[in-house]
Amino acid sequence: MNQSSQSPAYKKVSAREKYAFGIGAIGKDAICNMVGSFLMLYFTDTLFLAPAFVGILFFAARIWDAFNDPMMGMIVDNTRSRFGKFRIWLIIGTLVNAVVFVLLFHTFNLQGTSLYIYVTVMYILYGMTYTIMDVPYWSWLPNLTNDPHERESVSVIPRFFASLAGFSVATFGLFAINWFNQRAGLDNLYAEHGFTMFAIMIAVIFIVTIGITVCNVKEESTLDARAEKTSIRQALKLIVQNDQLRAFIGLLLTFNLATQIAKGFAVYYFKAVCGNEYLYSVFGLAILAEMLGLALFPAIAKRLSR
Repeated sequence: MNQSSQSPAYKKVSAREKYAFGIGAIGKDAICNMVGSFLMLYFTDTLFLAPAFVGILFFAARIWDAFNDPMMGMIVDNTRSRFGKFRIWLIIGTLVNAVVFVLLFHTFNLQGTSLYIYVTVMYILYGMTYTIMDVPYWSWLPNLTNDPHERESVSVIPRFFASLAGFSVATFGLFAINWFNQRAGLDNLYAEHGFTMFAIMIAVIFIVTIGITVCNVKEESTLDARAEKTSIRQALKLIVQNDQLRAFIGLLLTFNLATQIAKGFAVYYFKAVCGNEYLYSVFGLAILAEMLGLALFPAIAKRLSR
């Protein structure tokens, strides 16, 4: 028996594909971090929505995400097309989410009950359309290569770019919003115009960076009709019967809710306690430690036993 028959045939991924895939995380995580860091501030200090309403809305959306995310994963897994099953949903989700994201930060001067209804619909739609894009993006990652060692190094790249996006939004977000307002002759830092323009800028970056990913990363066709599909009933049955999966869903729900609360309230702390909301930029500098850890991870992983 020759050596080639004894060793597994690993699927390799080029350096161009690695970084093209990672660049896609810049726009998507810039959107995620703007919502996580500044949406609550926008709701309460720009639109003057009741804080209790905002808290209930965020909590209800996180519960819905706990069911919405697995369902989208099932839809992606059941997709059969000549374009693959990740790229097609990534394109659809990106385009739709970019539009909803901008609309989330633009209210068309609505007031009263109409504003509350509009905000509720837009925020729920934002979460659902973000899932349409986010689930296939991260599901595509382990399919880039079947080499476990290479997969470890590849996975660091999009997470590094995601941290870079989070760092940029948290550090420079308020300055950018204020700059847009000043350019429009508005003295109020929290004027809606600044949020809307910053959202448009991020949405453009989002579309461009995901475009780089889908145009440069290869994906195999999934037209094989013989592949087994999973129904909604089977997926729900699996969730109900699998206690570890239920625990994992609960962990994700708790983690996402806690993370959003921490990000959303941080800017209030610097505004109310420190008396200067621009100090929130210092909070963003902490992400540099995360980026350093991600940069060092491949070298550390090589020295550790699996």
